[in-house]
Amino acid sequence: MIPEQFTFKYLKARVSIAAVLQDKGINTAFTKRADQLFGPCPVHGGDNPNAFVINLSKNIWHCFTQCNAGGDVVKLVRRLDSKTYRQTALYLASLANIPKASSLVHQTHMKKTFRPFTKSLTLNASTPWLAKKGITSLTAKRFEAGAYDAPGFLNGCIGVRLHDLQGHPIGYAGRRLHPKQVQLYGKWKLPPALPKSALLYNFHRVSPYTHKALVIVEGPWAVMRLAQLNIPAVALLGIHLSPTQRDLLPTLQRVILMLDGDCAGRRATTRIRNALEPNTKVHTINLPLDHDPDDLTDDQLSSITKHLFL
Repeated sequence: MIPEQFTFKYLKARVSIAAVLQDKGINTAFTKRADQLFGPCPVHGGDNPNAFVINLSKNIWHCFTQCNAGGDVVKLVRRLDSKTYRQTALYLASLANIPKASSLVHQTHMKKTFRPFTKSLTLNASTPWLAKKGITSLTAKRFEAGAYDAPGFLNGCIGVRLHDLQGHPIGYAGRRLHPKQVQLYGKWKLPPALPKSALLYNFHRVSPYTHKALVIVEGPWAVMRLAQLNIPAVALLGIHLSPTQRDLLPTLQRVILMLDGDCAGRRATTRIRNALEPNTKVHTINLPLDHDPDDLTDDQLSSITKHLFL
């Protein structure tokens, strides 16, 4: 039986949505009016200051623009970080200051163990979707990315293979294509219980460069675009840098942060720069509003990054 302090009923009564936003450093743009907080949506990363509304007394949220969705604190944490229910409970328990949260949750039925998927899937590297991103079929084949048309986990997605830090294959991530699926569940579909905070996408390919400089981006497509220009990059698979990921970067002479040009990406840039400095020299690249690195041309990417490696 799950201990009461790890049930969602117990946790929802003790952890506010405002506390989650504060813990993640994304509460500064919110304003309070009566019993509500208003601000840009942290889920889809928009900049409308009235899009995301939190009802403080009911502890619920709603995005009235792109997401057109809402819910309680559990649903918000799962949407923000693609967390499993077990990971969500553990995170909320830590915010509620429940002693020995990790060991206790481990003993409950909420535990879900990550199981690496090592088989290879057949992906169409020549899909127009990747070509529109500026990713050649040769690069897509190298990174084992492409469209997947068969039934299964990647159905309706553009898939890309994931590896651990040593380069062992551990599964696939899927970029959802159908707008309704994106609206309901977010752009990315990740393997259940993926230890995302312990990974850096593409780290095994660029580790020989880690004594020099490295570009940090949010997603795989930007990594591939930069790879075509012989620029080493890794992706967070999101906007959060965990302590484990940070510890992989101490020998770097320089880190170049090039996160997406939305409000969430810009806030994350400040947060990550503060976490890395002063031990690492950090150069930040602020992209045009609502632009991702893969929205830029090769000339633009080259001009704003290559001189940093001289």
